[in-house]
Amino acid sequence: MKTARRITSNFLSLAAAELVSKIIQLVIFVVIARTFGKSEFGDFSFALAFSVIIIVLADFGINTLLIREISRNKKKVNNYVSNALSIKLVLAAATFIISYIFLHFFDKGGSLIAITFLMVLFIVIQSFTDLFYSVFRAFERMYYDAMIKIARMILLSMLVFASIANGWGLIVTTLMFPIAELVVLAVSLTIYVKNFAGISLCFDFKFEKDLIKKSSFFALSIMFGTVLLYIDTIMLESFKGSAEVGVYAAAYNLLLGITFIPLMFSNAVFPVFSRYFIKDRSLLKFAYKKSFQYMLILGLPVTIGIFIYARNIILLIYGIEYAKSIIAVKILCWFIILRFINITSGTLLSSIDRQGARVFGQGIVALLNIALNLVLIPRYGFIGAAVAVISSESLFLFAYHYFIFKENLGFGLVRASIKPVIASIIMVIAIAFIPNLFIGSAVGAALYFGMLFLLKAFKKEDKALFIRVMQNK
Repeated sequence: MKTARRITSNFLSLAAAELVSKIIQLVIFVVIARTFGKSEFGDFSFALAFSVIIIVLADFGINTLLIREISRNKKKVNNYVSNALSIKLVLAAATFIISYIFLHFFDKGGSLIAITFLMVLFIVIQSFTDLFYSVFRAFERMYYDAMIKIARMILLSMLVFASIANGWGLIVTTLMFPIAELVVLAVSLTIYVKNFAGISLCFDFKFEKDLIKKSSFFALSIMFGTVLLYIDTIMLESFKGSAEVGVYAAAYNLLLGITFIPLMFSNAVFPVFSRYFIKDRSLLKFAYKKSFQYMLILGLPVTIGIFIYARNIILLIYGIEYAKSIIAVKILCWFIILRFINITSGTLLSSIDRQGARVFGQGIVALLNIALNLVLIPRYGFIGAAVAVISSESLFLFAYHYFIFKENLGFGLVRASIKPVIASIIMVIAIAFIPNLFIGSAVGAALYFGMLFLLKAFKKEDKALFIRVMQNK
């Protein structure tokens, strides 16, 4: 129960911070989209997608590895961080060189190159910030992570809005991202030094070689994951141009932001899963089952609600200029429920040293995704890209659970889904006749969770856990 409360506490603090930061991020993206139009917003989205893919080289899975290793042996935190810093400095330099070669080889326009380089700089700096986040998470002190996330987005929004208000253009507006991240890095470093360990650069080549070897599977996993999330934007820009990227990104960024919920939950449970794998596999199986069920219960109504109110959402947030994004939202919304449950399952595989299996599954799905994009995007544009995303994420569901059942950690997925599906059907019947987005959302949420209680979807241990958390016992 203590561990469950700690997971819940960490998840709630991360989720609250991520909710605030994602709302601010969405506002920033919407303001950029409305201010600069579809074409320049498409350039910005391309730069973001490219930087997120290339950051795999600068990070190389080290941040994720450190969470697992430090959570198992907290006394070695200084050794891990100091050697990781040395590795990251070399990787950062390589990232900039490769970015320069790629952008000039494919002859991207001057302004697009400038915007992309600024976003690469932003992501590289963020990679160093995330190194200290790894320590916060390994020690299960996610409130540091939470506070910094909110501060980052507040500062970034102030800088971006100041740039737009002064009419400084998209390049200067993009420059605000790395400037804000430098401040965040300084704050994270200060917290780390004051509360965890000193900072230094170590060059223990044997230790660093072992770090790189262990992190390579995480690097491949992150690479395949980011390719799946962002390669469609890169290919869409190449085949159809920036304007179509702008239409697609308006829908995709909106939905991708919602997946912060399973991401934050996985950050909270990852060190716990890792520890249980060493100490008690029965507790590990219980923790995974509960995690899966909670993500399914949360993700299903969000997916259905967005499908029904796609038109209302796009017109409210982006305006009539982005009306074409409505069909993209209706297709991509099914990505949400798949992502909710797949992230949790992938986290389990990483925590039980089955990263190789996770990477294998991601590699197969990534190849399928690229193949589908090559076939669908030239003919169907952003609609083809959206279909490729859903097809790929569906394959993940089967791949991950194949490996999980091989480890005897699986459970009845269909049986776990019956009650949430029934509650969702009742919700759909009700809100289908309510045209107002806000009223429909409120009524739908009330009906959905009300039906779950009537169907006794929540067990005694769920109720006991909720009471203990609320009473802080």
